[in-house]
Amino acid sequence: MASFLPPDWPARLALDRAHLWHPFTQMKEHEADPPVPVVAGEGCDLVLGDGRRVLDGISSWWTCLHGHGHPRLLGALERQGARLDHAMFAGFTHEPAIELAARLRRRLPPRLTRCFFSDDGSTSVEVALKMAFQAQLQRGQRDRTRFGALQGGYHGDTLGAVGVGELDNFMTGIFRPLLLACARVAVPEDPRRQVLPELEGWEVRLEDARADLRAFFGEHGAHLAAFIAEPLVQGAAGMRMWPPELLQELRALCDAHGVYLILDEVMTGFGRTGTLFAHTQAGVDPDLLCLSKGLTGGLLPLALTWASEDIYQAFWGDYTEGRAFLHGHSFTANPLACAVACASLSLFDEEPVLARAQELGTALRASWSGLAGHPAVRDARHLGCIAACRIVDPRTGAPHPPEARFPWRFHRKVLDHGLLVRPIGDCLYLLPPLATPPGRIREAVEVLGRLLPN
Repeated sequence: MASFLPPDWPARLALDRAHLWHPFTQMKEHEADPPVPVVAGEGCDLVLGDGRRVLDGISSWWTCLHGHGHPRLLGALERQGARLDHAMFAGFTHEPAIELAARLRRRLPPRLTRCFFSDDGSTSVEVALKMAFQAQLQRGQRDRTRFGALQGGYHGDTLGAVGVGELDNFMTGIFRPLLLACARVAVPEDPRRQVLPELEGWEVRLEDARADLRAFFGEHGAHLAAFIAEPLVQGAAGMRMWPPELLQELRALCDAHGVYLILDEVMTGFGRTGTLFAHTQAGVDPDLLCLSKGLTGGLLPLALTWASEDIYQAFWGDYTEGRAFLHGHSFTANPLACAVACASLSLFDEEPVLARAQELGTALRASWSGLAGHPAVRDARHLGCIAACRIVDPRTGAPHPPEARFPWRFHRKVLDHGLLVRPIGDCLYLLPPLATPPGRIREAVEVLGRLLPN
């Protein structure tokens, strides 16, 4: 197989080892197992340095929507770059930002009228948390100094976002002394998403979960500025799929207790769950909505926090009143990223993006149903273009011990067979670009079935 790497690649890899700090990585492991070079992206594939093409089965961390190197997105980037690459957004504005807001506004609930630009999913959450707290404070709600969140949530890695994420895991618990005050409540997984559903007693469990939410708000509601949740799917928790009825209950309880509802659609947005936004499947409108990842089709970093007019009005006043939202980023509303995001959204208007996503989801569910019977697979589940399961040791039925590093070893093994997956703990999942041909998904699931231990 032909190599696409430059002749001096060993020297460049040495520079990587000497200076680059990779995310979510114990860097010592790269001494013996160096990072894999990627030299190109084409459609739903990544091209590795040794010439192998691999299906991007996780959309490069849930970002790539229309495939890598999409000509419409690259064309928008080139045209905008020739005109205006960047200008600060404080005191200035520009056409790409205005167009993006207009394109998104007509796709969002009526109550969401104002958008604030930032850089990535974590910062969109930071913005929402600060907006919610400050709006409550400026309304005289001085006791609302806490946030509510779901157990198992993940909202990013900046400190505010970590503070409303799950603390009882290896990533975030160490930062507990630095974090804001947050109370958490559990919701059950939705058995109706299971490939082989077990529904006995489900209505009772659902009603018990409603009661738990009501009890939680009874205890904490008077002190919450906002409640934050990932609608329908908790991504980093292992693609936990939870019931839309409980999202409806959350909305009602937030209304009853004067709490803002923040929905984090950084991962679930832009067609991942079968609809443009996951919250529409529950018929729930948030007060604050966080968007990133697929916003630019995965080409450039960009984020938005959409707020209700009611929240916006809490900041309206004379400068001397100190009610302004004094938050910003150097690359707020970067024109290049905004232009690419507009091009991505235009594809939803001009091409059957969601219809293709439905076909992809149908193929994914059918293939995943076949995988569900594998001896190493438990709890196979599916929603839209997301399929997930637990992987266990087929000899014992128990998860592989962490020291065995099975997820990492399996990721590398599968990569050798033309597929990129990156399990989250014992959760194996596929979340491919929406443009992935259904036939490629069937092939990918066949690869997983062959390579999982029997």
